[in-house]
Amino acid sequence: MAVAQDLCAELTCPICLDYFEDPVILAECGHNFCRFCLTQYCGKRERKAACPQCRKCFQMESLIPNRQLRNLVEIAKKSQERGKGEGDHLCKKHQEPLKLFCKEDEVLICVVCDRGKAHKAHEVVPLEEAPHDYKEKITSYLMSLKKLQEEMGAFKTQTETESQDLLKQTKAGREKTVAAFKQLHQFLEEQEKLLLSQMEEVEKEIESKREEHMANLSEELSGLENIIREMELKCLQPASEFLQDIKSTLQRCEARKEFKKPDIYPLELKWKIWDYGDIALFLEGIMKQVRGKKKCPQE
Repeated sequence: MAVAQDLCAELTCPICLDYFEDPVILAECGHNFCRFCLTQYCGKRERKAACPQCRKCFQMESLIPNRQLRNLVEIAKKSQERGKGEGDHLCKKHQEPLKLFCKEDEVLICVVCDRGKAHKAHEVVPLEEAPHDYKEKITSYLMSLKKLQEEMGAFKTQTETESQDLLKQTKAGREKTVAAFKQLHQFLEEQEKLLLSQMEEVEKEIESKREEHMANLSEELSGLENIIREMELKCLQPASEFLQDIKSTLQRCEARKEFKKPDIYPLELKWKIWDYGDIALFLEGIMKQVRGKKKCPQE
């Protein structure tokens, strides 16, 4: 038995683990493989490849057919089939032909088994009569299995069709989403540019009004400083000089007694600034809502 196993191992391809089919030998290392198995293993390499057993490189065009090994395989196959054919029809225990069938144990037996204790009380029929009932059962099972095969085939087709339909829907949805986001990005960019442009105009208006009123205030302060200096000097003058043009001096002081604060930045300008702040808060609120809805399906 060990010799037969060793012989079988020598006649087996290391890749497919079955008897060699069209065996070829590698000249570089002497290992044998099925031609088809080696070709499939090496893939699309046109020239150099590595031996599956020893990893030694070899040339694909240098494969040598091993006819002697192929003949040995054929001899081994025929011997194995002949041994199986003879052994299958003999009782392993008594080495007698299996000509009877035990209905209770549903096994083939020989005449010696029929007389033994194991099958003595069992219903036994000749081998030729036994297949009839079982063929009917097998036929029934075969019909059921074929029906099941049709159902599974139909379900497979349905699954593939449904899968393709869902993939098409998903693809269409993805394309619509990409287009919608593209439009949204474009719209938001346009709105951003518009708002930033308006804010820039407001900033320029603020700077312009600030420069205008700062210049006026500087001029007013300069005039006020001159009057104060003049009044301080007048207070140091003798009475005759101090009282000279005193009425005009008092009138000038009276005119400068109050300061009316000008309305530098009109309410309309301030409303624009407040509106921009409200827009920023509005956008932040939308972002929070969008992020909240995005998390809901996962929760």
